[in-house]
Amino acid sequence: MSLLKLEDITMWFGGVAALKNFNLELTPGEIVGLIGPNGAGKTTVFNIITGVYKPSRGQVFFKDQEITGMRPDLITKAGIARTFQNIRLFKGLSVLENVLIANHLHLKANYLTAILKLPGYWKEERMMREKSLALLERVGLADQRDELASALPYGLQRRLEIARALATNPQLLLLDEPAAGMNPKEADDLTEFIKEIQQEFDLTIFLIEHHMDVVLNISQRIFVLDYGMTIAKGKPEEVQNNPRVIEAYLGVDENVED
Repeated sequence: MSLLKLEDITMWFGGVAALKNFNLELTPGEIVGLIGPNGAGKTTVFNIITGVYKPSRGQVFFKDQEITGMRPDLITKAGIARTFQNIRLFKGLSVLENVLIANHLHLKANYLTAILKLPGYWKEERMMREKSLALLERVGLADQRDELASALPYGLQRRLEIARALATNPQLLLLDEPAAGMNPKEADDLTEFIKEIQQEFDLTIFLIEHHMDVVLNISQRIFVLDYGMTIAKGKPEEVQNNPRVIEAYLGVDENVED
């Protein structure tokens, strides 16, 4: 059974093909990596899955339902959440408020109930606050709940962004370079954290990452893109020793943004 399936995805920007005939299938519970040199089309894949782009050709299916070109908020409600290479927190709000905002995606109270502050609205608000606090406790941020998001150290901002994604109740979590800007110790800690939340929240995880140690240590399968085309796929050890992958990475600076 597939959770996510991309069939024959091609994406043109003017006369440039960012993706060419890309195919992918994820099964529940997997952690799958997507790697490739800068400009290979990795973030384009994420943007197509999450509805930011509609592909020029091809289809996207989630839980056997087509979601090609669906609005991003509806895709999130369906069970797909993502983080970004450049952290996108509400930095002027507290840690708790950042998670509460994500929880509001599933708010059942209508506008009238909210405006009039009827009992049903307050009950939902209380439940969401309790859920958010429990989530912050789980990711080790409960003690910082009242701090501004901008005041957190970089590594904790990454955790907060992941916590905010988890607050939407995803089945599929897309992580766009979660270890970007981290030192080796921070990257190792993040790797263990991702493994833990994958098990605890019963997630399927699809991640883009330039840190090869992270990808090799966490992924069960890896897809490799170069110039918008899949040049390799398979288990980490197979991909690591693939001559085409080695050639594609020669001279690539890991610190340059995709």
